[in-house]
Amino acid sequence: MGFFRGVSSFFSNVGSAISSGLSAAASWCGEKFSTLVSVGKIALDTVGGIAGGLLQSLGLFGKQETPEYIGDRALQADAQGIFPDTFEDFSDYMESLRNFELDPEKSKRTTVEEKIFKGLEVAGRALEDKFNAPTGSMANVWLLAGTNPDYFTSERFQSILNSGMDVASIVDYFEGTLGGGEALEIEDQLVNIDRQTYPGKDDQTSREEIYTAVEAAKNILN
Repeated sequence: MGFFRGVSSFFSNVGSAISSGLSAAASWCGEKFSTLVSVGKIALDTVGGIAGGLLQSLGLFGKQETPEYIGDRALQADAQGIFPDTFEDFSDYMESLRNFELDPEKSKRTTVEEKIFKGLEVAGRALEDKFNAPTGSMANVWLLAGTNPDYFTSERFQSILNSGMDVASIVDYFEGTLGGGEALEIEDQLVNIDRQTYPGKDDQTSREEIYTAVEAAKNILN
């Protein structure tokens, strides 16, 4: 319960239906991400920007769609009993959100942060559907984005996800919880991804960027 009490300090007072939708988003995003957002260690708007760019580049969001845009609809849809599990295909759920008729007064009473937070859940579930990943696993993408947005860009995330790397293992690496051999394996994979994503970049430069990102992440995650 302490987790939800901490998150409640971030969320402003809204209707119970929207609060329920935010609780669902907090549950999906996980305790660590939600708590770091609630205490201001992770900039939600920055993560939202990375998420929007990533989802648009993968064709999961339209060019004008953002986590804020999608989250606003998802919160109000939740209140009417429209959830991802209601649909056989996640793409049908997304279409239902796009066609959802918003109540403008409810939108006004819902903060941008609340909309983005819910939108990150929807975005993450869309990634899980595309990459056939377990529910909740893609919350690690937003956690990494929040710890070092300069390193974890939309472009780099697209390369990581397309490579099939285990995102949870990358989180462990940046937290410094892996053994030497496991850590080196993750580091080598990230360097290889850099080589493919940014042709011409030398391995040493890639490793130095990784080490800098690790130090920044540890200050937030630990």
